[in-house]
Amino acid sequence: MKVVLDASVAISFIIIDEFSQQASKALERVAEQGALVPALWDFELANALRSAERRGRISQAGTAQGIAGIKGLDIERVGPPTNLTRLIDVARERDLSVYDSSYLALALDRGLPLLTFDTRLGQAAAAAGVHLIQ
Repeated sequence: MKVVLDASVAISFIIIDEFSQQASKALERVAEQGALVPALWDFELANALRSAERRGRISQAGTAQGIAGIKGLDIERVGPPTNLTRLIDVARERDLSVYDSSYLALALDRGLPLLTFDTRLGQAAAAAGVHLIQ
């Protein structure tokens, strides 16, 4: 079964000091079963990689290699939500940013588990009854 993949998890696949046994398990799952991500995922991933470059945590070559690796995974991008009110409602209800609520709303709408390392998003997902994979 595919999972909804939070950008924080994908970052842990690429930035060496964030790669852990937990990240390895997550990568294995995504490689075997695939994932869905909201439309903003690519922007979040690119921004995090650029920020990591600026801080000296990854080289430009490392970023390029990481992006190439991500492209090799079965990650389906789900277009922008047509119901922005729902997205905002989920954000209000769970006290999340609209960005984080996009992951939770996608998991809720598709009946899929959420793969995240973000504590606050994980707590909100669990409270909403979404199966959480950490």
